Amino acid sequence: MLKKVKDLEKCMQYMKWLALVNNLSSEIQGALLVNTTPFQFHSAKVQQSITAGAMPSAVNHFVTLVEISKILQNSKCYNLTQFIHSTIFFWFNILKEKLSSEFEDVLTAMGLPIVSKVTSLPPSTAAKEDLQSKLDTLCTQLLKLQLPEELEIELNNSESPAGHKTIILPIQLLLKPLKKRFRFHFYGKKQTNNPEKPEFYFTQVLSWIRDHGDFLDTQIQPILNREQIAHISAKIEFCRGLIQAVVAKAEHDIPELIYDDHLLSHFIDELLSFEAELRFNHGYPAWQPNCIHVLTQNDCFQRWLAIERNFALEKIDNLLSDNGAWSCQYRDISDVDDLKVPQCAESFVTLLSVITDRYKTIPYPSNQLQFLGLQLDLLDDFRVRLLQVAKQEARNPLSTVYCAIINSVNYVIRVLEEWSDQLFFLELQYHHNEDENMAAFNEALESTGANININLLSKGLEGENLDAMQRTVFDDILELYKHMQQDMCTKVNSCILNQLNSKAKLYLKEKWFSLPSTKDLAGQSVTCSACEMLLFIKDNLYFLQEQLCQPLFKRSWRLMAEGVNTFLYEEVILCNQFNAGGAAQLQFDMTRSLFPLFGAYTQRPENYFKE
Repeated sequence: MLKKVKDLEKCMQYMKWLALVNNLSSEIQGALLVNTTPFQFHSAKVQQSITAGAMPSAVNHFVTLVEISKILQNSKCYNLTQFIHSTIFFWFNILKEKLSSEFEDVLTAMGLPIVSKVTSLPPSTAAKEDLQSKLDTLCTQLLKLQLPEELEIELNNSESPAGHKTIILPIQLLLKPLKKRFRFHFYGKKQTNNPEKPEFYFTQVLSWIRDHGDFLDTQIQPILNREQIAHISAKIEFCRGLIQAVVAKAEHDIPELIYDDHLLSHFIDELLSFEAELRFNHGYPAWQPNCIHVLTQNDCFQRWLAIERNFALEKIDNLLSDNGAWSCQYRDISDVDDLKVPQCAESFVTLLSVITDRYKTIPYPSNQLQFLGLQLDLLDDFRVRLLQVAKQEARNPLSTVYCAIINSVNYVIRVLEEWSDQLFFLELQYHHNEDENMAAFNEALESTGANININLLSKGLEGENLDAMQRTVFDDILELYKHMQQDMCTKVNSCILNQLNSKAKLYLKEKWFSLPSTKDLAGQSVTCSACEMLLFIKDNLYFLQEQLCQPLFKRSWRLMAEGVNTFLYEEVILCNQFNAGGAAQLQFDMTRSLFPLFGAYTQRPENYFKE
């Protein structure tokens, strides 16, 4: 008996919900003066709505229907929920059609949307106020036509690109004539539909965004704020709608463009420029849907990558073959160019920076990592080319070109060290580690099969991941560049010390054991045979200071001081016998002649000659 009572109560609740939905549906019908539906008018309130033409009443009843759907969304009464959903869809389409028609009439009267620079006469003040009032009312009602979440998803799948939220209705209606005009001009056989000129439609879209910005910010956005949906930006919604049209156009054209490198390259340049304009001049957020993803379709992306590679390699060839490749653009301005960067190195780093900017906005880490791989290949290619030039100059390491190569290597090292700490490249390192861990995990699963201990494997991968996170994406190539720099600096120092040996031959043959005592001399002076050696050291210090950047010169003069110190100790002091006069003369040559040469670079040069 108790079960029957509960069943009856459930039936009564079911009928109450059903009656409420039917009642609301009748109310909406009455407000719209729709006489062709199966529902009958039956209340005084309905008659009042009819006489008043109360569209707001119909919208409010629709909102109530949506609230009922949300309350019953977890109900097991499948037929009831389906009935409610079909009723909501039915009235949504009718209300949307009626409000859309009125809203479009108001927009037309206000001269919107703006499709040309030719403007009609503005309405009178009274008419303008009336139009503004109607716009406000209709926009508010359109904003209330919100479907339940599950129906919104269904609508998104049918009307919007995958993964994109439906644009709010007022903006959809504002965009409708613009999208129609876009299709008219940029599809078919129109002259404006030119694959060689994608800038035609990019420029047109940017013009529409600029022209409607004031209207969206001053008239639509305040309505959104008042309706407590300020998190929605009218301008961004407007941009999203136009971007959908651009994406559709790009996807339509790309299958033909990928067979022509020139056309595809130009299209990519214009699309990236369009994206930059959206973000920097119109405040379009990076996390919103964009156009870049159309370039990541496999065939198109591989062609893009190949174009970037070919262009970069050609650019590197031109940089290194240019007559001014090894000259410094700002050489005469010491405050500007402490690093003495050759033009080829500066242009190469600029090339890498441009590539980074071009792929930075790609939404997928896997594609970004492929571009990073391209940059690493280019860095290695540039290093190899520098090595080839260095080998040609190796006969004379004390040449301006050889020193310029060392400066180039040093500049690339400094830039890569700075980039290694940037958030963007740290994120790429994280994604790279994740990919490697997943590949290692899958390989371990395949090799060990069912006998694998998942927990132990995961811990092992976590340990490897911690070690990998201490590295950066540029560590391997940095190591190669640093090794090259060290090797070249060592060759420069060795060349100087080898030549020093010949310049110091007479000094080495001095008879230190028979030199007169200082008491027998009127005054001490530098040993004559040391002059050629000292002049050689001075000239080379000056040359290195002029040719090498400050950090490298600091390292080089210290290496040179260390080498001179070892040379004098082993070839002069250990190989000779000294009387008092000879020891005093050697000390004078060192303290009064040699040390001052290095005194320009350190306050205590004697610290580098302790032997």
